[in-house]
Amino acid sequence: MNLLRRVSAIFRRGTESEETLQEQPQDNSKLKSIQGIVTHLCSDYGWINESIFFNTEVVSDNVPVNIGGSVIALVEEDETSHVLRAIKVKAMNNSVGGTDLSEVNKRLCIRCVTSVTQDNVYISQENFFPVQLFSGGFLPFKGDLLLVEYSLKPGTSNITIHTVSLLNSQNMDEVCVTSVDGRTGVVEASIFFNLDSLHTLPGYTPSLYDIVNVVVVDSIQSHYSRRVVSMIPVDTLY
Repeated sequence: MNLLRRVSAIFRRGTESEETLQEQPQDNSKLKSIQGIVTHLCSDYGWINESIFFNTEVVSDNVPVNIGGSVIALVEEDETSHVLRAIKVKAMNNSVGGTDLSEVNKRLCIRCVTSVTQDNVYISQENFFPVQLFSGGFLPFKGDLLLVEYSLKPGTSNITIHTVSLLNSQNMDEVCVTSVDGRTGVVEASIFFNLDSLHTLPGYTPSLYDIVNVVVVDSIQSHYSRRVVSMIPVDTLY
């Protein structure tokens, strides 16, 4: 499939409403982490390795990518067009997230949390790391996207996990709680929170239309791509 046809396939899919796309649950087992080079770049989209499409809005940390630049991406395959599409892209340099990429045999990948126990965080059925290894300052939640430094054990496909950090986090001030449903809710109509995993002030429970300051991370949920990990009501700060 040539470049024009691939672009056409992506934009045909893009004519579906955002709400419809969000309501399609993500099968995390079909996601793959790849490292590559940006080979084409337009104002709002580009290609990695000439075969993986991405929208610039999925680039983490608001760090722009450039043609010829190295990136790491979380990729899915469109079931209809079979076009490879990056749902998250992170620009790489010699040190990403405190990791020295020049170290021999060490690699980086993006992984999605599949489950969490009291002691361990699982990124697949076979691979996990102790909670103490995570440098995010809070307990990860199922669906959170992590940047994992690992190495392969010689002669096997087993991995040793060395460091784990958030793929992306963002502070957002004075945003609005736009939905509350039991122990879950949404801010700005697009960012999910769950009271079971939310760091906030003792005794505070978010209410509809509260104005809050939040910390947000990349996370794959059924309807959303970001999760609130910390929330402070603005009216307590003045």
